[in-house]
Amino acid sequence: MNPLKKLAGQTAVYGLSSIVGRLLNYLLVPIYTYRFATGDYGVVTEMYSYVAILIVLCTYGMETAYFRFTKSENPEKVYSTALISLLVSSLVFIVFVYCFSNEIGNLLRGKSSANIPYKTYIVWFAFIIAADAFTSIPFAYLREKGKAMRFALLKLVGIGTNIGLNLFFIVWCMDVYKQGETNIFFAYINKIYSPEIGIGYVFIANLVASLITIILLLP
Repeated sequence: MNPLKKLAGQTAVYGLSSIVGRLLNYLLVPIYTYRFATGDYGVVTEMYSYVAILIVLCTYGMETAYFRFTKSENPEKVYSTALISLLVSSLVFIVFVYCFSNEIGNLLRGKSSANIPYKTYIVWFAFIIAADAFTSIPFAYLREKGKAMRFALLKLVGIGTNIGLNLFFIVWCMDVYKQGETNIFFAYINKIYSPEIGIGYVFIANLVASLITIILLLP
C-alpha cells in the first residue's frame, strides 16, 4: 500500500475511535446532572480533572521511549522492559494511594451524599489510573505494528462497556429500585444494586471497563 494512503487510513481509524469515544462519554453528562445532586456530580468532575496530570506521571514518557527503541536489535525485550516497568510503577501507585487515601481525602475535602467514604472513591480511581497507564504500552505495541483496526476495536469495546454499565446502574437499576417490588426485576436488582453507592457507580463502571480492556489485551 502507498505509505501516504496507509498513513491516512490509520489516522482516520485512530482519530475516529478517539472522537467517537469522547462524544459518547460527553453524552453521559446530562444523565449525571439529572440523576445526581450538584455536590455528587462535583465529585466526578473533580476526580476526572486530575486524569491528565496523573496519566502523565504514571506513564512517565515510557510510551514515547518505547517507540524510540522499537527499531533496536531486540524489540521484544524493549516491549517487555517497558511493560514490566509500568506494571511495577502502577502497582506502587496503587499501594501509595491506598495507604494515604485518608490523607488525600482530607486534602481534597471531597463530600458526597452517598453513604460511602470519600477515600473509597480515591482508591477506585487509583486502580483506574493505574490500569490505563499500564495498557498504554500494549496499545502502543498495536500502533507500532500497524494494527489500527484492532486498536480502535479494543478502545471502543472499553468505551462501550463503560457507557453500558453507566446506563445499567445509573438509569435502569436506579429506576427499578425506586419502583420497588412493583417491578418484576426488583428482586434481582436488589441483589446487585445499592443506592448507597450512588455516584460511585461511575467509577465502578470505568474500573470494570479498564479491567476488561486489560483482559482483551492479554494476547
